[in-house]
Amino acid sequence: MANVEGKATAITVVTPVRWFGPLLLWLVFWAGRNIKSTLVKLQTLSFIHYARWAVIKSFPVERGGERLSHSYLLFESNFNGTWDQYIDAFSEVVPFRMKAIWGTSFGFPGPQPVEPFKAYIRRNEFVANHYYSAYPGATTTEIISATRVQEALDQLLSRSARLGPDEFSEAYRSFLTGMQRDL
Repeated sequence: MANVEGKATAITVVTPVRWFGPLLLWLVFWAGRNIKSTLVKLQTLSFIHYARWAVIKSFPVERGGERLSHSYLLFESNFNGTWDQYIDAFSEVVPFRMKAIWGTSFGFPGPQPVEPFKAYIRRNEFVANHYYSAYPGATTTEIISATRVQEALDQLLSRSARLGPDEFSEAYRSFLTGMQRDL
């Protein structure tokens, strides 16, 4: 299936932006970078590997590109789960953010109800010609958990040479107890 590599899925959406869009998007993106409280709900979506928004104002004309009649909004993301689950989550968890960003684009129906929103995304989505995932068999949550386990295991290993059998047994049990949510 296009845009899928193991447990990871990619999405690329390009939408034409209204005349006021670039300025409004600059403000929305500035707020997203500088006002941490705007990210709280978004950070609960742990299945997102990566997401990026950009405003495209022109393409290089000297290389056969074309001048654009208006700007375009580019959205790229990688995530775990299905395409439907991803769009549903954005519609439910961060509808105001979706309205603030895509509301600058022509034809945006709003994030709710979700079916017209999904149809809008589908109409403006591009299939990736190439998609690579470094860990196709793992989710973002699994990778973060594995990193925590590795760090704790490295600490245990560095201490273990100095421990006697009983102390090591206790340290190992403590390691397992501390890491059980990540194992």
